Amino acid sequence: MRLPRTVAFGVFLGVCFPSWGQPIPVQPASLRPSAAAPAAVGLLTMIVADQRVQNIPYNPQPGDLAICDDFNKFRHFVYKIAGTAAPTHICMVIANTDGKPALLELTGPRLITSKVVIMDVEDRFNGYPGDVMVRRLREPLTAEQSRELTDFAYSQAGKGFALGRVILQGTPVNARSGLRRTLFGKTHYDRTRWFCSEMVVAACCKAQIFDPQRMLANATYPRDLAFDETIDLSSIYHPAVMWSPGESKRVGPLVSKVSRPR
Repeated sequence: MRLPRTVAFGVFLGVCFPSWGQPIPVQPASLRPSAAAPAAVGLLTMIVADQRVQNIPYNPQPGDLAICDDFNKFRHFVYKIAGTAAPTHICMVIANTDGKPALLELTGPRLITSKVVIMDVEDRFNGYPGDVMVRRLREPLTAEQSRELTDFAYSQAGKGFALGRVILQGTPVNARSGLRRTLFGKTHYDRTRWFCSEMVVAACCKAQIFDPQRMLANATYPRDLAFDETIDLSSIYHPAVMWSPGESKRVGPLVSKVSRPR
């Protein structure tokens, strides 16, 4: 039986999380270049020297992270109580069964009825009601890694949102840090339900982008994967940059939190 929405969020808001520790360094997997780049989907807006803005075409590659925020004030408040902050959602690029870029997503008309789906990258980015940022892999996946990512994505399609475990994140048995992380932190590959960042970490571990002994899916939030504050992914991923659909100079609110490209 599912808890009413108000009760679920009430439980979640009732308990604060402990503060985060120092960033956890993550070593890159062994990656080798694969073939041809896909067609461009919009632009990435990068801040370069002297705060100048440069737009470059975005060519989605399997393993890239898409980091999103719809600026919902209540959701931001919930994340703050939980010891984290915006951005509030994350998904990732995979290759679909035809080899074309697609998104592994957890979405729906309502949060508690969200499902795991495989979506078109451009349609999803254009339709998202907020800012979208992209964090690109420094090296392309191998064909085998990409295949593992695709197989994982399709095996999880149709599964629901893990409301119960999200509520547990606001209790003393969460896997966020310290002894609780040691006791309860784990990466599972075949959940019946997911939350977005947990699913993305599991997918990356399955494809050997992350080490599952160091990256614990149920202890990771979207912000952990967006910025190198608690988990240092800089050896694997470029910094997150703003995505836009066309010739735009817009720099969204999230971009101020992003370090300059390295």
